Amino acid sequence: MQKILRKRILRDLKANLFYYLAPGFLIVLGMYLVVSFVGAADTVITGVAEKNQLLQVEDGQFSVFVPLTEKEENDLVAAGITLEEQFYLDYHGRNNSVVRLFKNRKAVNLASVDEGRMPVTAGEIFLEKHCARKNQLTTGSQITIAGSLFKVTGIGTLPDYDAVYQELSDSIVESETFGFGLVVPADYEMMKTAGQAIKSKSFTYAYHLNGTMDDSDLKKKLKDTYYDHNKLTAFITAANNPRIAASADDQVITKIAGLIAGVVVMILFTYIISVFVIHTIDRERPVIGALYALGVTKKDLMRYYLTLPVIITVLGGMIGTAIGYSQWGVSLQMAESLNYFSVPNLATVYSLPLLLYGIVMPAVVAAVVNALVIRKKLSKNVLDLLSNRENSEQAATITLKRFGFVRRFQIRQMIREARTSLTVVFGLFIALLIMMLGLNCYAVCSHVGLENKADTRFEYMYSYKFPTEAVPEGGVAAFGKTLKKEVFGYNLDVTLLGIDASNPYFDAAVTKGQNKVIISSAVARKFGLAAGDVLVLNDEEDEKLAAFTVDGVTAYASGLFVFMNLADMRDYFGETDTYYNIVFSDQPLNLETERLNNVTTREDSVKSANVFISQMTSLIITMVAVSLILLAVVMYLMMQVMVDRSAFGIALMKIFGYRSKELRKLYINGNFYVIAVGAVISIPLAKWVMDQVYPILVSNVAVGFNLNFPWWLYAGVYGMILFLYLVINTLLLQRLKKISHAEVLKNRE
Repeated sequence: MQKILRKRILRDLKANLFYYLAPGFLIVLGMYLVVSFVGAADTVITGVAEKNQLLQVEDGQFSVFVPLTEKEENDLVAAGITLEEQFYLDYHGRNNSVVRLFKNRKAVNLASVDEGRMPVTAGEIFLEKHCARKNQLTTGSQITIAGSLFKVTGIGTLPDYDAVYQELSDSIVESETFGFGLVVPADYEMMKTAGQAIKSKSFTYAYHLNGTMDDSDLKKKLKDTYYDHNKLTAFITAANNPRIAASADDQVITKIAGLIAGVVVMILFTYIISVFVIHTIDRERPVIGALYALGVTKKDLMRYYLTLPVIITVLGGMIGTAIGYSQWGVSLQMAESLNYFSVPNLATVYSLPLLLYGIVMPAVVAAVVNALVIRKKLSKNVLDLLSNRENSEQAATITLKRFGFVRRFQIRQMIREARTSLTVVFGLFIALLIMMLGLNCYAVCSHVGLENKADTRFEYMYSYKFPTEAVPEGGVAAFGKTLKKEVFGYNLDVTLLGIDASNPYFDAAVTKGQNKVIISSAVARKFGLAAGDVLVLNDEEDEKLAAFTVDGVTAYASGLFVFMNLADMRDYFGETDTYYNIVFSDQPLNLETERLNNVTTREDSVKSANVFISQMTSLIITMVAVSLILLAVVMYLMMQVMVDRSAFGIALMKIFGYRSKELRKLYINGNFYVIAVGAVISIPLAKWVMDQVYPILVSNVAVGFNLNFPWWLYAGVYGMILFLYLVINTLLLQRLKKISHAEVLKNRE
């Protein structure tokens, strides 16, 4: 008997090819998405960690106003740490870009060479890979920096510039306008002597602790020993450095999103399989009854009905996993990250748990779900199976006297197909979750572009290292200090900015009081704050917490800014009544570059928004496209199941003279209300769910995103769903026409 059943498997596959291929396609699509996202994340996280260890990435770094003396350096080395200068100078490069020059490194934060070699003689330079690519430079090219000509001998990355931020407070990488290069010490000294740097020299040291002390011990030693004559301006550990392993941190979030998506996909897949199996068993009740009568056991039938679903799911999982690990999967998903972050060349990491998930999990789920459903369905007695009696009493006993015949018929049909209708609505909700992720990205991009332009009123912002006594003519003074606030495990920079109430570049109505602040709209969104709340920031330099009462919120989306009365902020941090370190202006000022720490323009702010938009475009298109494909497949598959389950009734109605259009009205058009009502519920619900999840997915970005949709976007999504339904409705009409009158004879007792 098993031989007969095995022969029937191929006939069943040919006769119901679509029913098996459609779930198989969903499995391939689902496993591809999960494996490609999680596989890319594993490759970046593991690869970056291994490369950083190989390249001797720092344990931390600190900056000082004046370089350490030789004795001071020797004292620190004698204490057991490894110390290396990471001094740099910034110069104007090609196309108004900025090139940061370092000396070749020897012990800490070593360069990874993708092409060529490191500089060994004067006139040679090693360039950051994205800066070189954006400026169309390759090994052998020549580049002029501040009047000096260099030959590019190597292209690659530095582990302490994984995210190539010009300043630690930046939130967007702009490879077109900023990059770095390494030269031999003689060239570095030559460039320094020429005096054409666009800001004062930075005295930064990177260190390895070597297990002799921890970061807090080193910081205390620096403050206690050198504070009086060599003020410590910055101290940051590798874990809190936004430049180091930024790509891996970004992929941690991607991996979490991929795993969540994997769970959601498996839930949807499981439910679809259960509906499909129930439909298969119901359709073959007479056959099952006959086989029982011939002596076939329940165990034999279970093995038979499990075979095809398990084979299809194994093949679907294998194909989806293979594509996920191919150049169209992991490599494609990594491309966006590798084109944004400055990461060495990485080899794909094959994770055993992920391979088991992609190949074994679908088969296991299919086997378990099928076994549970089949066992229950096969428990009916032989006569009920042979007579093909349907349990439609629930739909038949409902009183619907208020409605006409067509409406009553449609309602009863929906009740009979309640399980399938719920699957369609659930599939619609899952597809909308994916779509809302893409549309949230679109909303973010749209708002970032508009708000950055509107909120940034100054043309120039000059950040001082050594401010002059008097505020330069044409400038407006302010006092800025970088504090920290943790969110979802990420320690983000928040700029506390002391301004006068008359400052023309901000609408923050600051009032007197050392504990009162006005927060930017970005801070309000990022940390979920409103007027009256308490904002606690961490002052890592002085190792204390600063608590403020939120006095109001002002429209400023260009960064995480908190505004305070200038005089009160000076008192709070123990500065003089005339102290300032930032100057805003609506025109360029003639300032000594040696005194400056950084210069930011309004154009820079607008460019940052454009970089963010270009970075998100591919994700938006992918998410919307995948959601539409998923929705179309689920909707068509489940609605076709409804039609096939009603084949006997449709054939009988045809015998009574009903035309195809009338049958569509009775059996198909009722689904319009399922889709229409389901979409009305699912769209706002999916939007709400994704709004709760999205801040976690971008928790490592120091920007507060506006996720509000315009009304027309909701209308567009709803219209798109109804249009997709109408297309599928038309396709199902062709299926309905193919149902033969002979279906009545097939189901005759």
